Amino acid sequence: MSYAILLAAVISWGISNPLADLAITQFSPLFLSLIECGVGFLFLLIVTIIKRVRPNIPWRLTIPIGILQPGLAWLLGNTGYTHETASTGVLILTGETLFTVLLGMLWLGDRLSLTKWAFFILGFVGVYISSSTGIHEQSTSTAIYFVLSAATFGVYANVVRKYLGQYSATDLAVGQTFVATIFLGSFFLLSNQSIPTEAGSSIWVSAICSGLFGVGLPFVAFNYAIKALPGSTPGVFLNLIPISGVAASIVLGRGAPTWMQLIGGALVIVSAYVVSQANSVKQ
Repeated sequence: MSYAILLAAVISWGISNPLADLAITQFSPLFLSLIECGVGFLFLLIVTIIKRVRPNIPWRLTIPIGILQPGLAWLLGNTGYTHETASTGVLILTGETLFTVLLGMLWLGDRLSLTKWAFFILGFVGVYISSSTGIHEQSTSTAIYFVLSAATFGVYANVVRKYLGQYSATDLAVGQTFVATIFLGSFFLLSNQSIPTEAGSSIWVSAICSGLFGVGLPFVAFNYAIKALPGSTPGVFLNLIPISGVAASIVLGRGAPTWMQLIGGALVIVSAYVVSQANSVKQ
């Protein structure tokens, strides 16, 4: 049962990408990010209330990392979808693991073996291939926003590792999504943007489901499943996210990857898996 729940979480994360790509056709990146973070926060809050557990949230650090992840991370990712296909976003965002390892080496003094160094470099080659060989929906490429979004996750993951390892992941998620919602909501009001009331119901449903499938449901399911599974299992399953994301992108008509992107994506997936296997060793 735990394996099925973990698989459902991974598929949910993958599906959220083409849903966001569909919603961005009529919503601004800022408004879509606000909906996604708000929906994720409400879902996590309801789960917390049902569990009748008061979350322990270290606000001093939760505020900045909440603004960064999911706030800026989702805003950057949705900006990328304005000119790129969902498949492009999915494949580049898989490089989050590589940025996590890179910042761990620069900031926390982690070290890699020679073999992992080779795969680490190969992974960034894959990110470059995936970002530069896609089919742009307009003449201007916005793939760099996916790279920046992946980099924000690397910062977030290392902050959690260094300072917040003793806190519940669910409690942190509740705090982060709350902060992100307030941050994006304030930004939206100050930007003088209007709510796109002319958007069709399918666009609203896509935006809401993107928040539900990308933040709410998978986070709860993932944290439930990993408690009952071997430590290496979640890492293996996480590599299925780009596969489910690309498959969902094709099914929903949000753009199939090019052959070169498939090659680049494969390099990223394999490299991220190898590097993340007990990747860091302190000197």
